[in-house]
Amino acid sequence: MISFLKVRIKSKKKKRITIIRVIIFLLLLIPVFFIYGFGVAFVENTKVDRLIEEFKQRAGDEYIEETLDFDGILQTRRYYQVSRETSYELSDTRSVFYDTSKVFLGQKGDLFVSQDSPFPNQLMIHQFISYYFGGHAAINNGDNKFIEATGFPDDDETILDIIFQPGNEPNDYSTTVSLSRTNYWLNPRYRNTSDKSYPYFGTYYRKDFVGLRVKDITSDQIDGAVDYAASRVDQALYNFTFALDLKYKYYCTDLVSRAYQDVMVVDDQQRGFSKALNDDRFITTVNDLILSKETYLAVYVEIIDGIVNIYHLKDI
Repeated sequence: MISFLKVRIKSKKKKRITIIRVIIFLLLLIPVFFIYGFGVAFVENTKVDRLIEEFKQRAGDEYIEETLDFDGILQTRRYYQVSRETSYELSDTRSVFYDTSKVFLGQKGDLFVSQDSPFPNQLMIHQFISYYFGGHAAINNGDNKFIEATGFPDDDETILDIIFQPGNEPNDYSTTVSLSRTNYWLNPRYRNTSDKSYPYFGTYYRKDFVGLRVKDITSDQIDGAVDYAASRVDQALYNFTFALDLKYKYYCTDLVSRAYQDVMVVDDQQRGFSKALNDDRFITTVNDLILSKETYLAVYVEIIDGIVNIYHLKDI
């Protein structure tokens, strides 16, 4: 009997030791993952900065300065023309502007992305999201508007409730994929001076952003990608879990990458974490879209001292 009790005691001690070792191992993994994630983010941000700088250098220092009336506001712009050099830049002869007056940017299927998060007044949170994931992505619908997934619940809604909503059942949550009312990317009246983000972004949506195009894409594929995104408007909920592969929910970069996956990847190879425009095949970040081997820069905008500097592929 005594020997049996000794065996039980030893067994319990071994289990306790095993549990402690597992806990210690998991605790050690946290900083490892954090360091690894920081390393990946550092490399990606460095590559993006270099890519943008190389794009700007292709334009040189010459620019065309114009002052135009944007919705009743005089806006000073400097247009820097970037020469088309690669086969995919030359094969897509469309202008990067919506209209000949060059007031609006974007053609059907163009992806517009911003690295800055929408929470500039939230210290650390803003820096973390901007550095690791990026701020926003949207796809041009061809009618001077953008299809996008945004996650800003109404006051009577909670993120937790939306997370537990399957997504393929009827609901009246506000965080569905939406179609913008206007093309807001260059709008000098996007926000007013009372907005919490005004001290950081001014009256514009963001102080800088990137316009992307997919390489060697056909007009039919562009139509299909836009149709895919449009079919989710007012239907698909925002995916607040990000790391979970959810069929009926989308976050912003996830929506645009899966829209192109629908026309670029055969059906039996498609998955929630998009295999298109996303080289790491996991969470699609803004940097993933910019650095993807399937996309290229068509335009880069930075607003400095109230002047809108537009680096864009030259019209041909």
